[in-house]
Amino acid sequence: MSPAQVRRTTARRCARPWLGLALAWLAARAAAAPLPAVQWSATEVRAGAVHIAILHPAPYRQTFDASARVQSADGWLPLWNMLAAAQARLRAAQASLQLARLQAQRAQGLFDAGQDVALATVQQARAAVQQAQAQAQAAQAAQQTAQAEWRARLGAALATRLQRDAALRRALADGSEWTAALTLPPERALPRAAQVWLRAPAAADSATATWLAAPLIGTAPRASNRLQGLRFVVAVPATRGLQPGLQLDARVDAATAQQGVWLPAASVVWAEGRAVCFVAHPAAHGAYRFTARDVSTAWAADGGYVQPGWGAVQVVTHGAGLLLTPPPHAQPAADGDDD
Repeated sequence: MSPAQVRRTTARRCARPWLGLALAWLAARAAAAPLPAVQWSATEVRAGAVHIAILHPAPYRQTFDASARVQSADGWLPLWNMLAAAQARLRAAQASLQLARLQAQRAQGLFDAGQDVALATVQQARAAVQQAQAQAQAAQAAQQTAQAEWRARLGAALATRLQRDAALRRALADGSEWTAALTLPPERALPRAAQVWLRAPAAADSATATWLAAPLIGTAPRASNRLQGLRFVVAVPATRGLQPGLQLDARVDAATAQQGVWLPAASVVWAEGRAVCFVAHPAAHGAYRFTARDVSTAWAADGGYVQPGWGAVQVVTHGAGLLLTPPPHAQPAADGDDD
C-alpha cells in the first residue's frame, strides 16, 4: 500500500467515530427543537372539532399496581424456636461461667489466706472455669449460627422486627395477622413512606372485594422466582378468604400528594419522538395560536398523565393530532333549501 493510500485509509478510520457523534448530535438537536407554533381561525377550529379546556392544578397522589403473595408462619416459627433455644442455652452457659469464676476466686482467696482449702480444690475450681468457658463459647457459636440463619431466611427487616415486636410475633403465630411478599413492577421503586393496600378476595355473601391496609415491614430477603421487580414484606390482617399462598392484587400509594395538572390521554400526541400537548393562546377574531409543550408520561392516572409542578393551562383536549397537519377547510353550512 502506498503512503497516500495509508493516509487516506487512516483518515477514513479516524473520521468514522466523529461522523457517528455528529449524526447523534444532529438527531438530538432535531429532537429537542421545538415544534413550530400554528394558528387556526375560529372557523377552522370549529370545522376540525378541536376542543379546548382550561386545566387547573390539583393535589394528586402517585399510585401504581403491584402484586402480593400471602405467606405462612411455618416459614419462620421453627427458626424462631431454634434461635430462642440457642439464646437460652447461651444465657445458661454464661451464668454457669460466672458462677464457676466466683467459686474459683473464693477457693483461691481461702487458699491464699491459709484457710483449710487444699491446692487440689483450687485446681479443680480453675478447671471448672475452663470447662464452663468452653461451654459458653460453644453456646455462643451455636447462637450466632442460629441468628445468621434466621436473618438469611427472613431478611434483615422482618428478622429484626420479629425479634423486637413480641405483639407481632404473637399475632403471626396465632393467625390473626399474616405477612405478604409485595412485588413491585419492573423498574418501579417504593416511594418514601408509601401506603400499601392489598385486595382481599370477596366473601361469599359479598359481591365486592375489600382493600386492606398492609403496613410495610421492610425489604424481602430475595426476589420472586416468577416476577422481576423489587420485593418487600408487609403485614396484613387476617380476614375471611385470606390464606397463605394466595396471590393478591396490590396498590401502592405515595404518602404525600403533589400539585400538578392532569392531562387526558386525548391531549397527548407524539411528534418527532416525544410526547407533547398543544397549549391554546387566544388570538384576534376568535382564532387560536397553538404551541407544543413537552409532556411526561411517567405518571399515568385515570386515562391520562399527571404533570407535577404545572400551573393552570389551556390545552387542546380533543383533536390534538389534527394540529400536526394543515387546518381543514370550513364546510359551508346547509340552509335546508332543496332548490
